[in-house]
Amino acid sequence: MKKLLLAATLALTCLPASADILGISVGASAGASRVDYKGNSDTGYEYGIDGTYHINDIFSVNVGIVQGSADVDDDISSFKNDIDYTAVPITLRGDLPLLIGSLYAKAGTSYYDVDISNASFKDDGWGFTGGAGFVLTLIPLIDLTIGYEYRDMGEVENNAVVLGVGFRL
Repeated sequence: MKKLLLAATLALTCLPASADILGISVGASAGASRVDYKGNSDTGYEYGIDGTYHINDIFSVNVGIVQGSADVDDDISSFKNDIDYTAVPITLRGDLPLLIGSLYAKAGTSYYDVDISNASFKDDGWGFTGGAGFVLTLIPLIDLTIGYEYRDMGEVENNAVVLGVGFRL
């Protein structure tokens, strides 16, 4: 039992040193989104994965892929527009380190692909993306995140509140 306790203590003391060797983290997120289309909006969902390269303790570069869906009312008929979207955000993130995590803000661009089934409308292109949130560091390898994200996707605008988990490599 003492050997197991000693091995666990040694492993945990090595974590802070190994967490910053590569400066890379990967994560997954999911949350609720508010999708606006032609003056109408409704709540949907989104989920995604992301990768981050930590330049230093304050700045990082983030790349991910997000998929989401919402049913938004149509102005002309009583049908709902089924909006499905995929976005690939590329952002620069700045963190304000705290004792148990950090506050962050990020901004950049996003490639989007929007499909509105009832309106037979498809669009893709580049738009602005940004966000802010809080990161809770459980141990140096695992982060929990709650944040707000905004995406301009042409005629569709997306606001989301997401929860995420990240792992430092």
